[in-house]
Amino acid sequence: MQKGFARLRAAHLRLGAAGERIAERMYRNFGCDILLRDYRMPKGEIDLILRDGFCLVFAEIKTRRAKTAERARQLKGRIRPAQKRRIYRAAFTYLREIGRPDIPYRFDFVEVICLRSSLYAIRYWPSNFGVRTLKKKPEGINLFK
Repeated sequence: MQKGFARLRAAHLRLGAAGERIAERMYRNFGCDILLRDYRMPKGEIDLILRDGFCLVFAEIKTRRAKTAERARQLKGRIRPAQKRRIYRAAFTYLREIGRPDIPYRFDFVEVICLRSSLYAIRYWPSNFGVRTLKKKPEGINLFK
């Protein structure tokens, strides 16, 4: 029983790491510089920290697997308020660590959807959440259309 649980957990972690690599490649294709992956602190974490021109970007990556194309189309990306608070906490800690530079920053959300074992879609929401975007959620961009 213990081995089965460990194998399932390892598969879940592998899926998440694969999604982060796909999102990293997407940002590199946009011309962004990756500064840090998996920034962790006791009460929060950020999947990717990158630089897009003069803007600092904190990106949250969600990787999901669907069994059918219909189910994959139904998946909607969401970040719970508690998770947003953890991301904010980690982002502001990171900004404090690098000396509180006076530069713009934003919080992006990327959803990577796999159909069985292959990539099905990447949905990208630039400036998805933050002080200015809590009231109005922008539409996601499907990069496969």
